[in-house]
Amino acid sequence: MKKTLFCLAFATSVTGTLAHASNVDFSVGVNISNRPTVAVPAPPAPVYAPPAPVYAEPVVIEEPPVFIQPPQLGFYAAVGIPYDMFFISGSYYLYRGNAWYAAPRYNGPWASVRYRSLPPGLRRHSYDKVRYYRDAGYRQYRAHNSPYWDKHHFRPGKELKEHRKAEKRHWKDDRKAEKQYWKKAGNENRDYGKHGGHHN
Repeated sequence: MKKTLFCLAFATSVTGTLAHASNVDFSVGVNISNRPTVAVPAPPAPVYAPPAPVYAEPVVIEEPPVFIQPPQLGFYAAVGIPYDMFFISGSYYLYRGNAWYAAPRYNGPWASVRYRSLPPGLRRHSYDKVRYYRDAGYRQYRAHNSPYWDKHHFRPGKELKEHRKAEKRHWKDDRKAEKQYWKKAGNENRDYGKHGGHHN
């Protein structure tokens, strides 16, 4: 009973005070609960998987391009096409989109290759130099002002086979001439020795 009277007296005094002080805002909030407080953890940071590699054919070439061999490079470069393609050590190499590709044929299928895995001849010069020598050689090739280009160009396919046969014949002829030279030089040395180093 005393508790009830005390609560009524307190409520009356608060109400009376609030009635006299109209410019003062006052509120009392009482929350009584038996429920335990549950802490909600922050959501984990999103984990992004790396994008899956996308493989696409770098180029599609309908007809075999002409390949020339500028003397400064020592390997063949395709000309007359909008791609940077090269032929060296029996394979085709393509530079596109800051990446290198290799293929057994000029029209693919292409597979990506690391720069370190390229033939040494292809890495001998900077890429800007390779393009410079290719373009300068193409200008000379088109001008037809040097017999050099007659033997230092080919078009893949039948022409490549003929070109390789011609190179093989040329190599055999060189070997034969070299053998004949050394045979003749050996005979002359024997003749020189027989005469005691004196010629009449």
